[in-house]
Amino acid sequence: MIFSALTLRAQNQISIEEYRLAVVDYSHTLRIARATTLAADEQAALSRTGLLPRLDAAGRFDVALRQHAGVKPFSFSVQPLVVQTIYAGGARRATYERDRVGADAALCDEFFTQVEVIYAADDAYWNLAAARDRLRITEQYVAIIRSLKRVVDARFENGYISRSDVLMTDTRLSEAEYGLVAAEQSYQVALHNFNVLMGVEQAAGNVPADSVMTEFELPARMVLDEILDRRGDFLASQLRVEQSLIGVRLARSAYLPQVSAGIGVVWQTRSPNTKWHTTIDGSVNLSVDVPIFHWGARRRSEGVARQQLAVREQEHAQLRDRIIRDETDAWSSIENSLSQSLASRRNLDIARENLELSTYSYNEGQLTILDVLSAQLSWLQLYENALEAALNLHLSVAEYRRVTCSE
Repeated sequence: MIFSALTLRAQNQISIEEYRLAVVDYSHTLRIARATTLAADEQAALSRTGLLPRLDAAGRFDVALRQHAGVKPFSFSVQPLVVQTIYAGGARRATYERDRVGADAALCDEFFTQVEVIYAADDAYWNLAAARDRLRITEQYVAIIRSLKRVVDARFENGYISRSDVLMTDTRLSEAEYGLVAAEQSYQVALHNFNVLMGVEQAAGNVPADSVMTEFELPARMVLDEILDRRGDFLASQLRVEQSLIGVRLARSAYLPQVSAGIGVVWQTRSPNTKWHTTIDGSVNLSVDVPIFHWGARRRSEGVARQQLAVREQEHAQLRDRIIRDETDAWSSIENSLSQSLASRRNLDIARENLELSTYSYNEGQLTILDVLSAQLSWLQLYENALEAALNLHLSVAEYRRVTCSE
């Protein structure tokens, strides 16, 4: 008990807001999401280059193995070429629009990932706070039984009670000490998870500044349209529907005419190369490629793209239904947890008063040891119920904030 108390005092206390910032700053999951967003931005920028002219250069250097009379054994040519795609069936523009929408969707996913990380931080914070409060109340319970044991031992030595009262007290103390070990283990596990989430060694870690029994302001219920506008995954799903719609255009464009133009210059030796004289020639070209018959490939490709669009639309509708269900469940959980928390606090006050009266009456010889032990156990159970209800209320609020993407 003394070691546990010294450990709690030696560690730094951190508020829920500070802990969230620390977890967000350290989270590998969020860094992966951020890298995914940057990759999507780069892909969109890469697709945009397909809309711009490109410059290529080709070179050739030849060496003849046999030398003919008057002909030089070497020849070369250098040809820079500028090419601009005029029309590609809309493929270049559709590719850029698809990747641009994909980048926006990745950004929405990153935002929702941050919401998930904050929810994980809230879960770890309040679970540790509850484990710490449970450890403290278990220590207090052990101290109460030890105090009672001193009274029982003194009364037994004076011949006022029988040996059975001493044995019952010893048994209850042994059970309480066993429960204390289990509470200490649960606390250490919660503390380890708490510190790992923000990348801090447990020995030099922090502990919650707030108790799970601390009262706080509950969030107001939000309307569905506002929730959908806040949900990053829902917005990303909506963008992926748009992306699939662009994919239909992209599938169709592969079977439309392709038109491109280019201008180039050729610097080369004369053929045959007799005096190392070179020439510079310019060229302008126009390329037209018209698909005519591909055994229905265009229709099949467009059909595949439309089915992918239908899948995205159904996934989007399915996600909307899940958000509605999650919001309803989360709000119901808040209401139920609040009712349980209020009831458990009232019961705890009654149990505390009953424990004081039972202990006083036993000391006055008006009650038996069984009455006192029963009052102690009832007080512990109701206190644990109050902690569990308070923890559930905190987690329910965190879940509702996750579902609604609200702070």
